[in-house]
Amino acid sequence: MRIHTAIAHLRSLIVAGMLIVIAASTGCVTFTKHAVPASRLPHQYQAPSKCNLHPINFQLLTTNQGQEHKLDTGDVLAVAIQGILPPKSETLPPIVAGNASLNRDYYPPMGTVNSPNYGIPFQVLADGSVSLPEIPPVQVRGLTIQVAAQKIVDEYIKKEVLKKDTAQVSISLLKSRVNRVVVLREDSSLESAAMIMKGQTILHKRGTGVLIDLPSKESDVLHALAASGGLPGVDSYNEIWVLRKSTITAQDEAQVETIVNGSVDPSVGISQLPPHVKAVRIPLKQCSDESITFTPDDVTLHDGDIVYVEPRKDEYFYTGGLLPGGQYPLPRDEDLDIIEAIAIANGSVGGLGGTSSVAVLRAGAGLGNIIPPTRVLILRKLPNGQQLPIRVDLNVAMKDPKERIKIMAGDYVMMYYKPGETAANAMLNFFNINITKNVD
Repeated sequence: MRIHTAIAHLRSLIVAGMLIVIAASTGCVTFTKHAVPASRLPHQYQAPSKCNLHPINFQLLTTNQGQEHKLDTGDVLAVAIQGILPPKSETLPPIVAGNASLNRDYYPPMGTVNSPNYGIPFQVLADGSVSLPEIPPVQVRGLTIQVAAQKIVDEYIKKEVLKKDTAQVSISLLKSRVNRVVVLREDSSLESAAMIMKGQTILHKRGTGVLIDLPSKESDVLHALAASGGLPGVDSYNEIWVLRKSTITAQDEAQVETIVNGSVDPSVGISQLPPHVKAVRIPLKQCSDESITFTPDDVTLHDGDIVYVEPRKDEYFYTGGLLPGGQYPLPRDEDLDIIEAIAIANGSVGGLGGTSSVAVLRAGAGLGNIIPPTRVLILRKLPNGQQLPIRVDLNVAMKDPKERIKIMAGDYVMMYYKPGETAANAMLNFFNINITKNVD
């Protein structure tokens, strides 16, 4: 009697296993039969490597600091001429003080006074000239301090106000003209600094906007970044956008104002600017074989320009299937392959999806479900709006680097059992139940 019972149980086991294999095989084959194997994925559909990008020479982000200052509208000169400025020779020239405190900003509003200096201040006018007593206006635009001073002395000698041998003239740059630029950044977090795991990010943050008065010799992208917080953070792109005020018309000013005051999302507002508004893209990382795509004029900032640091809003991949469902950010400067993506999503390569085998045994599940899933399906968005299914075999990926496909932004990563793995786990469960019954 016991023999017949054992044979009946064995037959039931075999029949159940066969039914499970047939059912599982049909569903899985249908689901992945059109997927492209990862090792045979065409090159144009593969993720570009981020590890091949190298930082540019950051000196390219600044203007030529070796050049002497050239005078232009807005510069303020300190002028002292014996017998003329001040009007009475016995009167001492006024001393113009510099910053009162060393704790002020490096770029204070409206610029800083170069101290020590003495003389009477004269500003270079809109036409590039400086108007001094007893002589006609002297054109100094584009001249260095030394050349401009000699030109002014020559003009006084020409008008016979001063004598060539006894002329005593002191001219220095009291305050450099400044360019007021706006720096908009969306890489500033609301949270305090903390250590986070690779692939994690702070989802709540705020943008920042600052007005900076840059001296003419330091009006460039590098100094604007240094004054506003440094290079872009990991939650923003490795690039800078510069919007030129010279291309913004009166009709565009209202739209630009909404970006500056934060009424609209800067990334949305900039994308909606009219085509005639010039936006210069300055990459901070490039491949070693790529040429620099911007010029010194592109990094030079002018009064009213806007510098924008854009956040990485769409650089995520998604998980499902046997993996815990979630949305995970991609690293900005590193490649992420399929095995690393599963690890970030709390999956287990070589164990159950999302759960270790030891945890399963401790939970009392027995030997069943201990065979890990090794089939991964990646749905990749194509530029034309379609999607491409890609099939990955984790057993092969552990040995063949070609199978360790890189993850792109927007990928959907789903883990499944192969038909044989489903059948084997089902048979182990069935066998485990029978053992329990016999022991009881």
